Amino acid sequence: MRKRDLDALYRILDWYEHREGNRIYIGEISRKTLPAKGWCFFYEKGECRQKTSEPRIVRVESYSEQDEKISIYNQLLTHRGNIAGVYSGGGNHRRSFLRKHIGTAIMNKLARSCTTWEEDQVNASTRKTEHWLESLVSEVTGSMEVLVVPIDNNRDMGRIAKYIEKNAIALLSNFNKDPVDSPSSDWLGSRCSNPLVRGSGVWNSNGVMYQYDQHFLEVFKRIVRGSVKSD
Repeated sequence: MRKRDLDALYRILDWYEHREGNRIYIGEISRKTLPAKGWCFFYEKGECRQKTSEPRIVRVESYSEQDEKISIYNQLLTHRGNIAGVYSGGGNHRRSFLRKHIGTAIMNKLARSCTTWEEDQVNASTRKTEHWLESLVSEVTGSMEVLVVPIDNNRDMGRIAKYIEKNAIALLSNFNKDPVDSPSSDWLGSRCSNPLVRGSGVWNSNGVMYQYDQHFLEVFKRIVRGSVKSD
């Protein structure tokens, strides 16, 4: 049943992508091409669905809050990292769980340490010490692709957006389940220090242990089809 439901999720996104929007590289994002609010489905080079060449979703996020500072564009900029300034090429993993997870995986892969990575407090000296790792993280995030599905800006969509996000993550997650669409043998996330990332096969930790509500697929399908002006 889970394989069938995964196929249904990918069909919904494929339908949308062929009519409305293409995936974009995080390293090439532009405010003009992004809605303020929506769902983000992340893809990573070399990660494909089981026994196919179809790209595998490796992370899900949603943005529906009224606060303009919490927009898709702003958060993807944080994931991407800095392209100018003192810390050009680096970033700030303390504002991005994705960057934080990737950083621990890189450290484990390279057998190198960055002792301040898990600390909450930061100063200029810390940022300078961490810059080598932030730069490597930016190389990974910048090469990721994201498909954005817009959310209507109304009062009820915040709750629905989180409902879809939570259940999509739970469906994609392999944590404590018979694996479907397992990561590749050299997926970087397999080196992540967070066992929820390693066990789930996605760069999410929140929600990977939940059981999904199959009904979310029909809700999501109606929203996606309703967002497209013409078929």
